[in-house]
Amino acid sequence: MILADKIINERKKNGWSQEELAEMLSVSRQSVSKWESAQAVPDLNRIIKMAEIFGVSTDYLLKDEIEAVENTAGDFVETDSNIRKVSLEDAQRYIKTVKKNTPSAVIATMLFVLCPVTLIILGGVTEYVPGSITEPIAALIGIIVLLIAVISGIALWIAVEAKEKEFDFFDKEDYDTLYGVDGMAKEAKASFEKIRVPLLVAAIALCIFSPVGVLTTGFLEAPEMVIVSMVGLLLIMIAVAVGIFIYLARNSSIYSNLLMENKLNREQRERKRVIGKISGAYWCIAVAVFLVLGLGFDRWEIAGVLFPVAGVLFAAILAIVKIFANDD
Repeated sequence: MILADKIINERKKNGWSQEELAEMLSVSRQSVSKWESAQAVPDLNRIIKMAEIFGVSTDYLLKDEIEAVENTAGDFVETDSNIRKVSLEDAQRYIKTVKKNTPSAVIATMLFVLCPVTLIILGGVTEYVPGSITEPIAALIGIIVLLIAVISGIALWIAVEAKEKEFDFFDKEDYDTLYGVDGMAKEAKASFEKIRVPLLVAAIALCIFSPVGVLTTGFLEAPEMVIVSMVGLLLIMIAVAVGIFIYLARNSSIYSNLLMENKLNREQRERKRVIGKISGAYWCIAVAVFLVLGLGFDRWEIAGVLFPVAGVLFAAILAIVKIFANDD
């Protein structure tokens, strides 16, 4: 193990950030970053100071062949072999896999929001455009499109989860990153940050302006078919915004995991598993209600907007759960 790896391991073992270690050593954070990425080597005085801070010998820091930590009191401490080690190759494969599957995750989410659009538009056509299409045919086409969209979205999400299953340990196990991962992840994150803010602003703008068409046409007392079309446009704008949010969230999670910015303790991991079970039950109930409303009571106009409403409520529920969790 080289010096850069040992500095990273000892800093993380003590739970310090690069800024905190830099302050203890009276250097800049950039200096610590260069040491950890093997771009520079600290001088002897800094190495001696680090040995004191970490409670290890200078021999341990300077000699690559010494793999276990020997503290200054003479006690021999073995590194925890139960902690999964994430190599540079693992990290690169993780990034490639998540990025490759992100379009599928985005499309799946957008399908859930867009699923009622055809039903809404055709419903408006049958009601406000005389002689265009009969109500039964419009309802049949709308329902078929809606079901195809929902089933396709579910299938895409199942496929994404299956392809990323090998990386579940980021949320379920203790892990640490090996030499080179920090530097690579920081460089990739810096590149991502250049597009994150513009995309975030665009998504928020879409959410804010999505109801403008409906409100404007309603205020101006436009033809009913125009108002119905504006409802469809509203859902399309929301779908695009949600797709952007999913894209940003998945990319942010990559770098947070590799840089160990959101590393969870055992209690937090258990809480996340519970939330996952609640999520599964919630969406099963939503699907059941959708089928009951549509097939049982023939209220497809209500069932059609169920998933967008359920998505908004689900986000609110998760936010409330997190607030109470943080209070604990």
